[in-house]
Amino acid sequence: MRRRSSLALAICAALCASQLFAEPRAEPVAHFSWHPKYKYFGGVSGLEVTADGLRFVAVSDDGTLYRGNLTRDQDGLLEGATLVETIPLVIEDGTRPDPKRYRDMEGLALASDGMFHISAEHNSRILSYADAKGTPDAQQLPFVKKNTPKNVGYEAFAISPEGHFIVMREGSASIRTPFRIYQRATDGTWNTIYNLPRVGSFRPVGADFGPDGHLYVLTRGFNGFAFAAQIERVQFSNGKPVGHERLFAGEFGQFDNLEGISAWRDQQGKTRLVAISDDNFSRFQSTIIVEFELQE
Repeated sequence: MRRRSSLALAICAALCASQLFAEPRAEPVAHFSWHPKYKYFGGVSGLEVTADGLRFVAVSDDGTLYRGNLTRDQDGLLEGATLVETIPLVIEDGTRPDPKRYRDMEGLALASDGMFHISAEHNSRILSYADAKGTPDAQQLPFVKKNTPKNVGYEAFAISPEGHFIVMREGSASIRTPFRIYQRATDGTWNTIYNLPRVGSFRPVGADFGPDGHLYVLTRGFNGFAFAAQIERVQFSNGKPVGHERLFAGEFGQFDNLEGISAWRDQQGKTRLVAISDDNFSRFQSTIIVEFELQE
């Protein structure tokens, strides 16, 4: 009997220790396909969710801004989304050029002063809007070589708690070259503050700072047939990156082409991540919204 009791205590201690020292992870807790009743809807690439997790702003890569609401059940579980407003955006010269690749908008970040900023990929720059229906100011991004493919520009874009712009290119020099995280200084120059190791075909496509002050980076992989997503957390201390960890590694075909990500904190104090997929305006793909709960 004593031997069995000792064995039971040992097993219990091992289980408790494994839970105590378990690595943090982002657990998918809800997902659904979204089909709003708007004829030209699609191509969502950037996302921001409000601090209460109930409203969102999104941007499509054809240069349209979407505002809407997120619906939740009594336990706070994400159930659906409602589109409230669509705004066709103009670029810095006040026009809305065609074809849409000249409006190629990707990353979205909301500033504390109410302005919203969008990273454009085809002609790399940041467009800053005081009014969604107005003309933005354009700000330069870190230099991109002329022979760089147009579809591997600056997609991942976020604003730090200190108000600094943070960007990451979708491309790197080789499969062994890490992805640089750039931060804009007060004088307008861009500096590399961290190198995020590259993992196979996965490339950074979305980013957001969480209420914990850390940077959550969404990376996307493609195997020729389907997409997969990973989520990395770049840990910050005193405004500087000090390390990173992988929170989620999805399977190919699990959630389609996730590109936008936004972090918020629920009433229980848990960090949640909402991600949205870009359907590329294709009938063979879907707009999927996924919510992850951080377990740590």
